[in-house]
Amino acid sequence: MKPGSVSAIIAVYNGADQIRRAIDSVLAQTHLVDELLVIDDGSTDETPEVVAAYGDRVRYVRQRNGGVAAARNNGIRTATSEWVALLDHDDEWLPRKIELQLEMLRANPNAALCYSAFWSHWLGGESRVIYRPVDQLWPASRMMNPFPPSVVMFRRKELLELGGFDEKLKGASCEDWDLAVRFLQKHQAVCVSEPLTNYYEVPTSNSRNYRVMLPNTLSIVDKSLLLGLKGLSKAVWRRRIKSVLYYRAAISARDLGDPAVSLLLSSLMQWPLPDQRWKTMIAELIR
Repeated sequence: MKPGSVSAIIAVYNGADQIRRAIDSVLAQTHLVDELLVIDDGSTDETPEVVAAYGDRVRYVRQRNGGVAAARNNGIRTATSEWVALLDHDDEWLPRKIELQLEMLRANPNAALCYSAFWSHWLGGESRVIYRPVDQLWPASRMMNPFPPSVVMFRRKELLELGGFDEKLKGASCEDWDLAVRFLQKHQAVCVSEPLTNYYEVPTSNSRNYRVMLPNTLSIVDKSLLLGLKGLSKAVWRRRIKSVLYYRAAISARDLGDPAVSLLLSSLMQWPLPDQRWKTMIAELIR
């Protein structure tokens, strides 16, 4: 394994309409990756044909459908480089992503993870840069996913030692949050403040479906979000985190036109201190 080598890993399921953009963004890097792996999670559309058109520039691996966590883990195990950089098939890297992240990692040899700021593009047409400095990652990562997978570069050794993504969270849309918290508990991270990835919200994302997201995120509270806490501190954080999760579900429900009162009540029961949730509750009751 060559020091400083990078494997790009694109996990895809039925992404024929979008994966060209992702692959092209990898091949257009100012610092070329050592290999580009596309892990096809049992697609039933034209994804294999689209990828085949790139010839030997892409290493294509097909697996039985097992979920995005299983696909990413397959890519991590298959990769042959020191570093692995993840990219979802519906996102894209900006041209200097690999160059600038490797530069940052060379300057910080103790770091095992490098992320960056990124452009977030929402379905409604709004776009903005999201940047979370390293000194603000913790303990904020207990309350929210610190970054999407497409912005992260991991050292493969530490990722394998940690067991990669939890495949039991299949379809959960929180397997990346779970891994980030577990990884950040053990290893140093560094960040490039320049946005290096375009992250796109898509209509099929489970993150928009509170009925899917709420039970799944609740399932990782004790598993990973409370790691390292004990006693009263753990009990307080558990209530704070669950309060936030119920509130986010309530906002998602409102956005979809569904009733949100019961979710707001659950949030307030977990953490009743006054904040904007009370205003949301009043607005929900009178609409």
